[in-house]
Amino acid sequence: MTIDDLKNFVVLYQTRNVSDAAVELLMTQSALSKRIHAMENELDTKLISTKNKRHLTITESDEVFFRYAETILTQYDMLTNELSEYRELKKGTLNIGSIPVLSPYGIMDKLNRFMTDYPQINIRLQELEGNELLEKLQTNQLDLGILRSVQTSLLNKSQFHFIDIYRDELKIIMAANHPLAKKQKIAMKDLTNTDVVVLSPGSGIYERVGKLYQQAGFTPNIRFTTTHIETLIGSLENSQRITFLFEKSAQSFLNDGFVMRSLDPPVYNDLQLVFPQGKLTQVGKRFVNYLIKDHPLS
Repeated sequence: MTIDDLKNFVVLYQTRNVSDAAVELLMTQSALSKRIHAMENELDTKLISTKNKRHLTITESDEVFFRYAETILTQYDMLTNELSEYRELKKGTLNIGSIPVLSPYGIMDKLNRFMTDYPQINIRLQELEGNELLEKLQTNQLDLGILRSVQTSLLNKSQFHFIDIYRDELKIIMAANHPLAKKQKIAMKDLTNTDVVVLSPGSGIYERVGKLYQQAGFTPNIRFTTTHIETLIGSLENSQRITFLFEKSAQSFLNDGFVMRSLDPPVYNDLQLVFPQGKLTQVGKRFVNYLIKDHPLS
């Protein structure tokens, strides 16, 4: 008895008609009847009575056999699907694009663990500014991207899937001897005459800061922009300048010479995992599940 024999029986059981079942199975009626008879001989049990070919008689044995046949076929489909996934996971390349935040958020640790568990899968990681990442996602040059929600808001919601992986607070950073350092929370109006240094356009922070100033009703005096956080923090030393950074990405660059303060009201943003709808490979799904273990993809 084969898997095909079980499928033949299930279709015949459901249609209750040899002719209709043969058409659905792309077989002749004679071939279908022979396969059913062969199964009966093997099982030493009468299954479906085919005396009336227009309406078959279902016996108690048929009901029992049908339940088991359906269970076996379901398990077989699960087996073949899992083996297919396993074959795909044995080799391949995953193209990931990310803004430069992998280490502060623990993503690099998960990436290393993924590469250990799947040594045959190659990772091509591109750390880019947000605007370039968006372009590569939209032109299908990346399997998935890691960006801030202030950047992903520019993507078409019907074409991409978005998963929040970390919520972070936007903070104001300044030298410890800055006059505003005495405040525990800082309102935008407190920054009216303050020089600003900030990450370059495309960072997500540049755009978010610009919107905050716009909402406050005045223009920031941006004195310096750079793509590197370490350089940005260095430009604050022994100065009256301030900058804006997300807390988690800034922490490792700070020492006692700097302070970090919340905005009033506080401002939050989500780090998101983004990929095209319906195009994520099994390799991609497995990697996504490393990042969202509490709510894995099915």
